[in-house]
Amino acid sequence: MKTMVLEVSLSRIALTRALAQVWRGAYFAPTSCLRLAQFPDPPLPAPDWVRVKNSMCGICGSDLHQLLVDADLDVAPVALPSHQRIYLGHEMIGTIAEAGAAVKNFRVGDRVVRWGRGDDCIARGLKNSCAACARGHRVLCENASDARTHALVGGGFGDAYLTPASVLLHVPDALRDEQAILIEPAAVALHAVSRRRPLPRERILVIGCGVIGFLVIQVLRAMQPDCEITALAEFEWQAELAREFGAAHTFLAREDGYQRVAELTEAKLYAPRANNKMLLGGFDVTLDIVGNPSTLNNALRWTRANGTVVLVGVNLHRMKLDVTPVWYQQVNLIGAVGHDVVTYDDQNISTFELAMQWMLSGKIKTEKLLTHRFPLDAYREAFRVALDKRNARSIKVAFEIKEKGK
Repeated sequence: MKTMVLEVSLSRIALTRALAQVWRGAYFAPTSCLRLAQFPDPPLPAPDWVRVKNSMCGICGSDLHQLLVDADLDVAPVALPSHQRIYLGHEMIGTIAEAGAAVKNFRVGDRVVRWGRGDDCIARGLKNSCAACARGHRVLCENASDARTHALVGGGFGDAYLTPASVLLHVPDALRDEQAILIEPAAVALHAVSRRRPLPRERILVIGCGVIGFLVIQVLRAMQPDCEITALAEFEWQAELAREFGAAHTFLAREDGYQRVAELTEAKLYAPRANNKMLLGGFDVTLDIVGNPSTLNNALRWTRANGTVVLVGVNLHRMKLDVTPVWYQQVNLIGAVGHDVVTYDDQNISTFELAMQWMLSGKIKTEKLLTHRFPLDAYREAFRVALDKRNARSIKVAFEIKEKGK
């Protein structure tokens, strides 16, 4: 088994961070946590497990956070127990190569995506599921950090992985691999928008024009054609694509955001000092796909009284945050993580399955989102391109995994 791993070591993390101050190559050096390793193919550890051969896997923002060891050791998630070895890659599409005797709903040759990490109640085979797993939001499993009998092996950045079959979903033949690697990001976008669904004539702001941002714009437009979407982008090429996907208005991060929001929403702008501005009025809903201190502080001030900010972006650092709009303007601040089961058209459906339906129907278009492909051995260049939005104009960068001789 050839697979990419992060060996979690405090000494390696500290050394990588120190070296990266003067040398960006430190993230790929022998002293870093990252390596592309070759292990003997392990046997299936239990009869309800399968072996999946990968064909393609997208690079996610969370993969880049891990690559860059971009996390503080005093944030809440780090307090939970974690694996010493992390297998990278979760936006994968592959084919079942081996199935245990107890696997019922899958067989060898089925194309599948993985919709979970394999640590939740259902994957563990627990008779009594926690509340989150019982309702379908398995990402919030209360038992996910407990010790488990069998560890997951392999990830999307490799030729194969072993997993409980209960975390897999069938992929229709009509969806190409290039679409299938975007099922997970689309499921995340569907969950994020479902946290506060748009209403007719509402003004919605999407902060961040990466893969999730572009998918959120499409989901908003599909869920509520009569809402008005504005997108905040870093580069003009991102703004152009946001408009193509359904945004009515765009502005750039280098512009005066307070002035632009006031113009777009007819809010009243107050600026007694250059470093302290406030709006009365603003957007009905703001989805912060970036999630850094600047974007989240602005989101809270750019959203009208009784409006809602949905925090989608991942930031594994403590923030200096002005939360006064939460009580002074009663702005609702809620989070969205991963995927979920939602009610849509009178049916309860996982956002993974809904994402596949919307891709097949054309509600979610993915043709322009996959911008770069690399073989697995070129992972250093792939990561560099994924990080370089300005020059590479990268959106989704993916690994194409092929067997030798093919």
